[in-house]
Formats: sequence, C-alpha cells, structure tokens
Amino acid sequence: MDFNKVNKDNGDTVIDIIAIHGLDTKSPDTWTWRDRRNPNVSINWLADLLPVDVEKARIFTLDWPANLLQPSELVPKLHDEIVALLIDGINRELLVKNKTRDRPILFIASCLGGIILMRALMTAANDKESENCSRLTTATHGIIFLATPFRGTSFQEVAHWADPGLTAWALIRDRKVNKLLGSVKGSTSDLETLVSEFTHLCLQHPNWLVFNFYELGRTSLWRKIFPWLPGLFFKGKPVRIQNSSARLDIVRKPLPLSRPHVLMNKFGSLGCEDYKKVAGKIKEFIGKICEGTPLTQADAWIRDNCYTEDRLKIERLSGTKLPMDQCYINLSITERIGEDKDRSKKKSEKESVSQSSPFSLTARLKVETPDETIQADLPSLFKERKGPDGRKTQPRRIFIRGRAGVGKTTLCKKIVYSFIRGEWPEWTELFDRVLWVPLRNLKLEERRRQAGYNYINLFNHEYFSMSNHGEHLSQALYNTLLDAPEKRSRTLFLLDGLDEVSEDLNEGDMSAFLNNLLNRPNVIITSRPYAKPPTRLDLELETIGFYPKQVKDYIKMAFKDRQTADCAQSFLESRSFIQGLMRIPVQLDALCFAWDNKNVNDSSKLDTVTDVYRAIDQSLWKKDIPRLEKKHDGKLITAARIQRADRTEVENHVLKEILFLESLAFTGLQNDTIEFESAHLGQISSHFAHGISPTMTVPCLSFLRTSDSSAEFSNKTYHFLHLTYQEYFAARYFVRQWEANKPLEYLALNGQKNENPTIIEAIQFLGKNKYTARYDILWRFVAGLLDAKGKAEKFFQAIEDQPHDLLGPTHQRLVMHCLSEISTEISLRKPLEDKLKEWLLFEYKFTSTTRLASEVEVPESVLFNTMQEVGIGGKIRILNLVATRPTIPPRIVTLVTSWVGHEDWNVRKVALLALQAQSSLSDEFLTAVVARLGDEDWNVREAALRVLQAQSSLFDELLTAVVARLGDEDWNAALRVLQAQSSLSDEFLTAVVARLGDEDWNVREAALEVLQAQSSVSDELLTAVVAPQSSLSDEFLTAVVARLGDEDWNVREAALGVLQAQSSLSDELLTAVVASLGHEDWNVRKVALLALQAQSSLSDEFLTAVVARLGDDTWLVRKAALEVLQAQSSLSDELLTAVVASLGHEDWNVRKVALRVLQAQSSLSDDVLKALALVLLRGSFDEQCSWYFIDEKLCVNMPEWVGIPRIRDYGTGTKASI
Repeated sequence: MDFNKVNKDNGDTVIDIIAIHGLDTKSPDTWTWRDRRNPNVSINWLADLLPVDVEKARIFTLDWPANLLQPSELVPKLHDEIVALLIDGINRELLVKNKTRDRPILFIASCLGGIILMRALMTAANDKESENCSRLTTATHGIIFLATPFRGTSFQEVAHWADPGLTAWALIRDRKVNKLLGSVKGSTSDLETLVSEFTHLCLQHPNWLVFNFYELGRTSLWRKIFPWLPGLFFKGKPVRIQNSSARLDIVRKPLPLSRPHVLMNKFGSLGCEDYKKVAGKIKEFIGKICEGTPLTQADAWIRDNCYTEDRLKIERLSGTKLPMDQCYINLSITERIGEDKDRSKKKSEKESVSQSSPFSLTARLKVETPDETIQADLPSLFKERKGPDGRKTQPRRIFIRGRAGVGKTTLCKKIVYSFIRGEWPEWTELFDRVLWVPLRNLKLEERRRQAGYNYINLFNHEYFSMSNHGEHLSQALYNTLLDAPEKRSRTLFLLDGLDEVSEDLNEGDMSAFLNNLLNRPNVIITSRPYAKPPTRLDLELETIGFYPKQVKDYIKMAFKDRQTADCAQSFLESRSFIQGLMRIPVQLDALCFAWDNKNVNDSSKLDTVTDVYRAIDQSLWKKDIPRLEKKHDGKLITAARIQRADRTEVENHVLKEILFLESLAFTGLQNDTIEFESAHLGQISSHFAHGISPTMTVPCLSFLRTSDSSAEFSNKTYHFLHLTYQEYFAARYFVRQWEANKPLEYLALNGQKNENPTIIEAIQFLGKNKYTARYDILWRFVAGLLDAKGKAEKFFQAIEDQPHDLLGPTHQRLVMHCLSEISTEISLRKPLEDKLKEWLLFEYKFTSTTRLASEVEVPESVLFNTMQEVGIGGKIRILNLVATRPTIPPRIVTLVTSWVGHEDWNVRKVALLALQAQSSLSDEFLTAVVARLGDEDWNVREAALRVLQAQSSLFDELLTAVVARLGDEDWNAALRVLQAQSSLSDEFLTAVVARLGDEDWNVREAALEVLQAQSSVSDELLTAVVAPQSSLSDEFLTAVVARLGDEDWNVREAALGVLQAQSSLSDELLTAVVASLGHEDWNVRKVALLALQAQSSLSDEFLTAVVARLGDDTWLVRKAALEVLQAQSSLSDELLTAVVASLGHEDWNVRKVALRVLQAQSSLSDDVLKALALVLLRGSFDEQCSWYFIDEKLCVNMPEWVGIPRIRDYGTGTKASI
C-alpha cells in the first residue's frame, strides 16, 4: 500500500480525504484528466482543483495492488489480503500518530476501489479485538463512491468473455491474472450479500455520510479495462455500467454525471459541471463532519456554551478580570494515620522541637507552607505516584479539601480552562472531556422531585437545557459511560462541593444517584474540610493558599506601577502578624483593593488584624454604596462622593445592610452554617433587618459570594468572602449587643420566617465559649473592635472573671491573642503581661519546655524579659522557638546577637540558628558569625555556616573563610554555602574541584552540586562523578517475611515497614513480627510494634508480648506499644493497670498515647481521674486543654486526640483534688 499526499498542508487542517482507485490502474493516472488535443496538458483534480474548495483537508491517494496481470513468481493476493493491507496502511500512515489519531476520514472510492473499501470497513467492524480495526471504524465519517459496480452485472459479462483472452495473454507475457477479476466474474450473490451487510453497517453508524455518483455516458468497457489487449481476444460489444449496478440502496437520491465510466474520476476544470457536483458533495460532507458526531457535538456544546469565558473568569473585588496564569492553586497531600511514616520518620528531633505553634493564626487558617515532599501541582496530578500502601499507582479518584476563600471555585475554573485549551498534556492523554458538576444543584427542588434521577437528566439539566437537541446530546454523552472500560476512562467528572450535599441528600433516588456519581472511576471531588470523603480514594489533597513568592507576584500584578507594588510589599513585610493572613487569595485581593482605593497605604496605622479588616470593611462598603443606589439629600451617591466620606458617614448609609450581615454571620456560626440558602437569607432579613430585600440587596454586597452567578436567586447559595469575614461580622454583632447591654439572639436556620430566636446574655455567652477553639478568632476581633472604641478594658475584666480555666495555659493563650489586637494603652496590660511572664517561667520549671513562647502573639516585652530570666536550657529552648518566626522584633534580635559569643556552645549554636532565616543581617553580625567559623565546637561552626548559607551574597573575605572549612568535619555545610553563591571566582572553584576526588561519595556529590550551579564550569567536570543510587523493593509478603531474619537490621526494618502498611496479617506473619519484639536493636522493636498497630484484634498471646514492651528501656518503643493497645477494641483490667502506670512517664508523648488508650474505656476509677487531671495540667502547655466548673458541673475541654466525653458523668468529687 502506497500513501501519497497530493496537497500542501497549511497546518490548519481538520480532516483527511483518502482517494482509492479501481482495478488495473494507479495514482495519479486514475485522477488525471488529459487534453486529447494537447497531450502535455493534464489536470489531477485531487491535487489541482479540490484543495481550492476544501482548504481544511489533507488529501491522500492510496494505491493498492490492482494490476490485472501480475508477475507469475508472486502469489496473487486475495480480497482478504488486500483488505488487511489497506487497514494496516491507513493505521500506519494516519491513525497511530498522536497528532492525527482523532482526525475524521472521508473516503473517495472509484469503481472497484469501492468494493475493496466496503470489504475493509466490514472487516474492521467485525473484528472487535483489533485496535487497528477499531481506530478505522471510529475515524471513518464519510464515503463517496464514483461509479462503483455494487451489483457487478456489467463487469460479470465483460469478465466472462474476456477471461480466455486474458489467460492466454498472461501466459504469453509470463504473468498471472489478478484473482480479483474472479470475484466479479462469478455469481452476483456475493456482491449482493456484501452490499446488504454494508447497508446494515451504515445504519449502525448514523454518523457515516454515504453517497454515490453513477454515469450516464456509454463506455467501451472492455477497451477501458484491457486497452493493451489485441482486439482478437474479445467477443461481444461494448456496454455501459447499468444504473441499477452503480446505485447503493442506502443512498436515496444518487446523482448522475454526464460522462462515460472512464471519465467518472477525471475532471478538467473548476468550471466543469460534473466536478461542481462532486466537489459540492465533498464540501457538504466535510461541513457536516466538522459539525461532528452526536458525541462531538455534545463536547462542542459544553465547551462553547457551558465553559464560556464569562463563566470561567476569575473576577477580583475591583470587578477586573484576573489573568488565569495569576490564579495560583497550591495543593498539599493530606497525611492520614498510618500513612507517610517514612516522611515523618525523617524529621529530625530538632525540627519537632522547634515547630511553630499549632495555635497560631496561620495554623488555624491552614496557610502554612507544607513540606516540599507533600506539595502537589495540578498538571501532574494524574502522574504515577506512591500510594498509601507503598505501591506505585496512577491516581484516578482524587479528593480535594479546602476552606472558604482559598481557591476551590478557582480550582474548578482553572481545571476546566486549562483542559479545554490543552495546556496539560498529561490530562488530555487520559481524558477526552471534563464534566464540571456543581453538586449543590442536585438539591434543587425540581430535580429532587424527579423520580429515578439519572445521568441523562443530569446532563440535560447541567449542559443542554438551552439546546434544541438536549435529549439527543445527553444520550450521546451517557453512551460514553456505557462503553468498554478503556473508553469509559476518557471522561473525568469534576464534582464540586460535596460538603453542600452530604447531609441533605442522604436518602431516596437522588442519594442513590449521588453515590453513583461519587463512585465514578475517574473523579475529582472538592469539599470543605468537614465533609466525610467517599471510599476508595487514590489521593487526598488540600488547598493551602499562596506561597510567599506568589504573594509578591500577585502584588506586582495587582498594581500598575512598580512604586505602588513595592510600597504594598514593604507594608506587608513590616507587619508580620498579617503576612500569613494575606496568603489567602481573597484576603490579598481585598487588601490590594483597599490599597488601590486609598483606604490603606504605607502610612496607615494598621497595627492589628482587626485594623486591617476594618480598613477592608470600609473599602468594600464604599464600593457597594453606589451599587445599592443609596441616596443623600434625594440624590444618588456617586463613587467619587463616597470615597471622601469617613467611617461614620459610610456606616450610616448602609446601617440596615450591616445589621443584616452581622446577624447572618452570628446566626451562621451558632448553626455551624457557612453556606446560606435563599430561605436562610429571608429568615435573617425578616427577623433582624426589616426593610432589606435579599433578592435586591445580597447580589450587591461584596462581602457575600455565590458559587453560581448564573442561577436563579432562589437556587443560589451564598457564603462570606472567607470564614474570617463571617467571624468579623459575628464579632461586630457581639460588640453591638455588648455595648448596648442587650442579649444575643440567633435563629435555627430552617427556612421558617416566624421562628422564635434563641436568646442568651453576652456575658453568659462569653463564659460558655471563651475557651472554645472555634471562637478564638471571633474573640480576637471582639477585642480589636472594642479597642477601636476605647472600650476594651471591660472585656478583659470579663475574660479574667469566672468561669476560669483551672489548668491555665489555654486561658493565657486567650489573653495573648486578645492583647495582640489592642493597640491603645489599657491599665490591665501590665498585670496581664506580668502574669503571662510568670506562666512562661512556670511552664519551663514544670515541663522544661517553653511552648507558650512559640506563640507569635506573645508580647515582645514578655518574651524579652523571660529570655533574660531563664537559665541556659530555657534560653536554648526559647531560641529554638524564636527561630520559627518569619520575623523577629529588633529588640530580640539585639539580645540574640549578644549571645553569639556566649560561654555555652549550645547557646552560641542556637543563637546563630535563630537568626539564619532573617532576610537582612548587619555586617557587624555577619562578622561575628565569621568569627564563629573557628569555634572550638563543630556544632557552632556548622551553625555559623548555615547562617552564611542563607545569605544570597557574600563578600570575598567571608567566602575565603568558608572555603577554609572544606577540610573540616563540617565540609557539607561549607559546600552548601558555596552552592548558594551563583558566581564563584576561579580560586574558590579550584578548591571545590579538589573535593571531587574525596574518598567520601557524599563529599563528591556535594562538590558536584556546587559546580553545577556555576555557569562557567565545563561539562567534563560536571560529569566527573555520578553518585551511586540504591533502592529496596519487596512486592510480595512471602518475600517480606523471609527478610525478617536478615542479618542486616536495616533490611529487617524495611521489611517490617512494608508489613505495617497491610491492614490484615495472617497468624503466621504476626508470629514472625512478634518475634522481633525481643530483638536487641530498639529500632527493630519499635517498627515491629508499628506493624502491629494496623491490627485491630490481636490475640491474648500477642497482646502479652506487647504489654511486655511497656517496660522497654526506650520511650519510643513504650509509646509504640501503647499505640498498639489503643487500636484494640477492648482491654482487660490487667492491661489497663499497665497503661495507667504510663500516665506518670516523664515523656509527654507517652503520657498522651496512654490517654488515648483510656478514652475508649467505659468507666474510670477516682485514682485514674486524679492521674488524668495531673497529666492534663502538664499537657495544657502544649495542647488546648481546660478544666473548670459551672454550677458544680465539671467541664473539660480537650483537643480532638483526647475526646473523653464520659468525664462529665463522674460527678464533682474531683474538684477538691484539683
């Protein structure tokens, strides 16, 4: 088979035309018209005429072995062989290439070439297993037959009387007659069967367009077929192909051409009437094919009408469109219990000690930068990765959590936008379409009323409700879900907002349909954090807000001039308390909007988080007032007019709207509601804000957003820009009622407008909820709002009043957080700070830790005074915590700098490390650091090198001192410092190159990395050393068991690590694991216990061995043993006695796990309760623990890891013990 491309490809083609000639001819002769009067004039209409009419097509000719007489030494090819060659040729040339495999094909078949094509398509349709055949059937979209003898009667007659002559002539020329002639010479029943089956095949493929032309002129057929034979070989007279033979039943109205058979495939000019007919039909077919199959039409409709630019746009608060390349989506892999142990195990003890506070604002808002090993990016989401069980897998079922305002809606828009534009090749290789389904729409009443809701209903509602062919397109889309597995895998469902339907759709037909949706093989599901994820997930992720660099890039984008952007960036850098907050996309957008409208600038006195929110608050109200069509003195307030107004004037214009938002926010918090339906808005308006029409007002409020702006208002749900804005307005409501000495009111959000509210006094509400973690940000705002009015003193007095946390640390954190929002002088500040300092000192004395000092909100004076009063150990611990801060107050920097020369090497080392993350250090300090490069202690030397490594540029004197350290034990740190320098002189590079010959391969590798960072190093040096790589892979549990007896403990530990990922182990395997509990190496004992943690029901024999490890010399082993016991459903009194003994262990981690074991017990003795109280007192310095009494009733607030609700049933007898 020979393929030849006959036209030039302009690169913008969308379809391929393949022309197939008939018997005893070839291309280009078949398609070439020659002027009889001038033999030198010829026109190949496929190459010279057709490209003018069909610009978007590539045109090919396909030559098959059609010679009537073939060499005698070759075996003549039968129909099946030629058909197989044709199928293979089309696949090889067109369909297997990535860029053309999805292109449709239009065939033009001349004479007997049409019979060959029909047989090829029949073969392809009947062969279900062949990929080549499947591709050909899928690619075929149109066929035009030119004088194909579908009945064969005329050819049968010619062949019959020509056969004797052909045979004789072939013998004379040492040739054989092509066996294809036999298929025409024989009975016409074979052709009739072929035509009948082909007609049926066309009916099975309604997207195939088929047409045929027949001739009106007479042809000397024998002379046409055998022009080279002498006349004596022929009998009979010339004939014309009968009209009935050249017609196909499925073509209702074929067209005749006024020409003989020999010219049916030859046209001489664009003006030729017969050419116009053929070219016109080709153009018509191409137009219809480009419109597409029903599935293609469905995809095109969704792309053009549903995924429009307007729906996918990301609109800033200013109303301007945010470029999609500035829509940063950051994801981190969510760790689960029992997973990612390898990563956790690699964390150093120092990292675990110096981690930032879990109570910080950034931690609560989930905007801390995750470890690089758990970061994930969208384009490579479906790449093969290591799964929870340690095996490599290609994720297909993905769950993404995200808090309000961190980009879930943007995530969906980004996915759709990038997919339909083909920006992510990894996705388009796997999927043909992405179906974005906002799950909230399943709650719409008209859908829930529909019995037996199914995919066709969903597609019609979501995508084709405005199409005249909605049912047809929905069915085509649904059919793709019913195809073979490999076809089904080409559709990806993007299910947005599981949290919005997980509780409402829990029964009935819609619940069944939702479960079916969630269990699709290819799915991305988004949700807020509190929704329960579906089962069988391959990957769980979390949206995490902007990275610090992205904040800078966004600011550059947001402001037109560089100077304004620089000022805004400096403003953020000088206020560390809001840096984390501004990593939330919507928060950063709000700040930029406020800055752009002059409500915030570099001279603004914004010292607290509340100050920032109040500034943004004012800016957005000034934007909304003109949209709300507010009037002053009977005239509409313009944007220019309102920009000059002060806060009082602004709030007077929108007082009702403010009351509405405050009441909505507070009621929402009490109902655990952040997504508000139209009925909820009506409830709030009716009870709290008379005169507000939600339908008219809510769409004009910048503080509220809807996920689907195109829906009817009654079907929309609204949420605050971010949860913190809801908390801010709830705090405003609390402050309003507090000042007026009025009770708080809130409704049960059930859609009933005349619902009686719940009423509670503000002071009572504060006492009940001041230690509740989810109200922490609200209390911060309350303090800041009252401070702005000069009325914070009374609030702090109420905080200090009863009920009081009897443990203490949680109360001190509350005080710290609220004090951080106070920018004015209050008389209580000094005594509160003094008490806080005493708690920091007490914590260190009581626990030898200083976790309270890790809080960013701890006052600078408290931290300064505490650091001076504690001993060396306390200084070291506080310095470790200070090192985690993004910025350190100048007063603390000065103090820490003075400790670089401290007599204790530990203090010197930690002082250096505490300052290494600071972006700019003075020359004086760097000089002091260089002096430490000669310190007698290598720990200090390494710390000094790390400080230097963090500097982007070092002068030669410093670099010389660093190079001198290459021969020391701390060579690794020295090389890392040099690696951070982008341009090193030849002198320094020479010293680095010398390390390429070091005996230690770690040294060689580090030196190579330094050289690779230099642009002037030759390739020969860069490839001088290749670091050895090693890997351990155990795929079968039998092989793993065999490794348990390995002499190398590293191998044994790796084997046990594999076993711990298994949810169920046989007794034989468990026996082998338990045998390792007595191993001399504590690491092996620990990992053996970790392997047992996944087993929820262990026999007494195995548990006895575990209990024996509670007395292990190593605390990590004891802790692991307790965790095994925690996983058991029930424990005997004997085991509980051993667990209680662990409550007094010196290590808090062991005590904490012991508490977890106890939480599952139905009853605890008084002795256990007393021990529990002491442990909670210790733990409250690290965790959110409080223990207090209200009306003689014991109340215990504990973090999620404890959760012992039964304590409230134990009476009040413990009060005296406390």
